[in-house]
Amino acid sequence: MKNSYRFEKLIKSELGPTESREDIYSMMQKPILYGDMVKIFDSLADMKSYLNSDCYYVAHNLTARKGKKTIFKGRLYKAKKDDLLNFIFEAIDSDELRELLISPIQAHQKRKVFYCSEDVFYMYTEKQV
Repeated sequence: MKNSYRFEKLIKSELGPTESREDIYSMMQKPILYGDMVKIFDSLADMKSYLNSDCYYVAHNLTARKGKKTIFKGRLYKAKKDDLLNFIFEAIDSDELRELLISPIQAHQKRKVFYCSEDVFYMYTEKQV
């Protein structure tokens, strides 16, 4: 499966040499798989006020399975909040929005991860023990 969704219109930064895209994607998946869904947003405008950080990881949520192992096949970048919002608004307007995972770069005690689908936006947090 070839991923042709390249975030071409997103003003983005590549990951640093010490940042592993697989590790970051795995960290972003944990709240979605094992955490709590905190809020559902009908629009990006509704979700916008919950984006409190200046920079985010953004990943195209594209995976493949090999046996029991899930392999991340999407692209993952860093973007400033305003650039990310502009990109998503444009993608919605042009009917090009794909499934995205968005997470603040700065780790918080209760990490928020936003899952964007073509119709609805969700906010998840890690389960606190």
